[in-house]
Amino acid sequence: MLQMECIMSNQNFLPHNNTSQSQQEARQQLHKLFDMRPFDDATLLTNFGLFARSSALAKIFFLHEIYNEILTVPGDIYVLGTWLGQDLVVFESMRAMLEPYNASRAFVGFDTFDGYEGITDLDKRSETVKGDGYAVPDNYKDYLAQLLAYHRSENAMGHAVEHNLVQGDACNTVATYMDEHPEAFVALAYFDMALYEPTKAALEAMEERLLSGSLLVFDELNDARYPGESKAVREWLKGKRYTIRRSRFLPDRSLVTLS
Repeated sequence: MLQMECIMSNQNFLPHNNTSQSQQEARQQLHKLFDMRPFDDATLLTNFGLFARSSALAKIFFLHEIYNEILTVPGDIYVLGTWLGQDLVVFESMRAMLEPYNASRAFVGFDTFDGYEGITDLDKRSETVKGDGYAVPDNYKDYLAQLLAYHRSENAMGHAVEHNLVQGDACNTVATYMDEHPEAFVALAYFDMALYEPTKAALEAMEERLLSGSLLVFDELNDARYPGESKAVREWLKGKRYTIRRSRFLPDRSLVTLS
């Protein structure tokens, strides 16, 4: 069993670039109120909105937004750069709400689970983009697999849904996964790797599995802190037909729909 303090120690990898001093002080007060809560953990799990900041809720609405985009598109959902795995877990809950009897849509998470690999001169190093940025505790992949298994068990057809956690450098693992799953199409791919090389390699590896209507979502497009991702996307999109727009809920997230 992983200890919570081990997981929480990774919170220092969260970017605070857009957080003011007053916001940070207010969040410290929220942490105190969280620690002082006069009810048990079971009650907390069904009332998490008491402590969820608007930015955290916006992320949930964003995931709902992009899932809705691909309800009529066959294929799987990929998360490239899972960190703690919240996106995969929420997507499973979204499946249970939005298409509870669709057992054909697999969920696949790609991550090193050890931090960033493949940082090049095309990328910009920072407090988050570094060798151990977004690394998770030892054995966290197994812990996340257990979380996913629990959520599947609560949902209709969960026993028939496939979840895969693929560990390693996405420069290699996405292509290998495609070779091992010749049946797979990609309905939604959510890119949260920030770097040039793995983003470009993953796009190229899944290119033949994308359909008209497939949705590619990018976390760091048009962001000066992450130039590698923009360069990779710009090169890969050249000559392709697509539409692009930003999320309604997280305006720094970009949604690319292929034509």
